[in-house]
Amino acid sequence: MATHQAGVGVLVRTELFKVASSRWQATGLLAVVVLHVPLMLWSGQQAPAFWEGLRSRSGLFVAYAVMAFGVLVVAQEYRHRTAALSFLAVPGRARVTAAQFVTVAGTGLAMCSALFLAWLAVGVARYGGTGMHLDRPGQVVGAYAVVAVTVCAAGMIGVGLGTILRGSTGALLALGGCAAVEPLTDLTRFHGPATAPLGVLAWPTSELEISSLAGALCWGVLALVGALIAVRRDISS
Repeated sequence: MATHQAGVGVLVRTELFKVASSRWQATGLLAVVVLHVPLMLWSGQQAPAFWEGLRSRSGLFVAYAVMAFGVLVVAQEYRHRTAALSFLAVPGRARVTAAQFVTVAGTGLAMCSALFLAWLAVGVARYGGTGMHLDRPGQVVGAYAVVAVTVCAAGMIGVGLGTILRGSTGALLALGGCAAVEPLTDLTRFHGPATAPLGVLAWPTSELEISSLAGALCWGVLALVGALIAVRRDISS
């Protein structure tokens, strides 16, 4: 007899319920957004500098928060030993991993979108639409797209690494180790999994480091593909 298997949409709602049920996760994500408010009130720069820093202000903290969030969303299943139950309910673990990524990426997109619009509104209120390039909408859309892609890539890295290592401690230590090692050489600086988002978002400049963006996206895709391969293993292995 054929068995009914939950679709990705149902699994996404399940993951969102888990996040909402964990107060500290929801509170931590909200804190990342709220902490931008005093920065918006106190930041005082000229219009060019404000525009050039739009990507970093709206995306940098969110990217790393989402990277850690991706690790924790996956790792909580192994920490609370619910992964075996989830495996029995949804034998196709690839769908669970896909749902976790959609949850993490969707959360990150909501956060960076809200912050991008908020920072843009602050800039418009201070320097006018021209100062924030509203007369050049392609540049505004391009800046937002860079932030969105980088945040999603960070989410892929978090979900992928958490799934491969099956625990938050190992995954976060691995990211910390990468962050310590990558700046040592020109080849890996701002191009490794931990520092690529810095190369895209950290610098208050309107010039985009294409190689860093490509690095962030490639590492994210590799991590997610590795996760999909890793979930083929038995839970006990």
